[in-house]
Amino acid sequence: MFGWIKRWFGVRAASPAPVAKARRVKTYQAESGYVYQYTFDGRHCRGRDTEFVFSVSVDRKADRRVSIVLPETSIAAYEKEKDRRLAENERYGVAKIGLFRLFDAGAKPDHVWKGSRIEQAQALEFIEVLGL
Repeated sequence: MFGWIKRWFGVRAASPAPVAKARRVKTYQAESGYVYQYTFDGRHCRGRDTEFVFSVSVDRKADRRVSIVLPETSIAAYEKEKDRRLAENERYGVAKIGLFRLFDAGAKPDHVWKGSRIEQAQALEFIEVLGL
């Protein structure tokens, strides 16, 4: 009968605190034998270039930021030929393959920390690898 009084004066549940989004840690074993762990931290538009930022660790202790830059000029030929713009997930795929090639490129991880810029020939090769 007085249920509305309990509902009105009852203890209300506090709103939950915002939960931080869990970072998905992925692993890649390079041709050199090193095992890299990486997470995708986001992308930034720098003029006509898109910078994909990853946190990379080779020792599971310290992460370092690695940038893979994908210039619009690198994918312009493909987009013009196919008469369509690459979707954001396809651009991410190109950048991720660029990251893997960077991991595979050297015998030691020191060169990885410099990042990479994907040139047109590389972008076309990576797009082909993706099967687009």
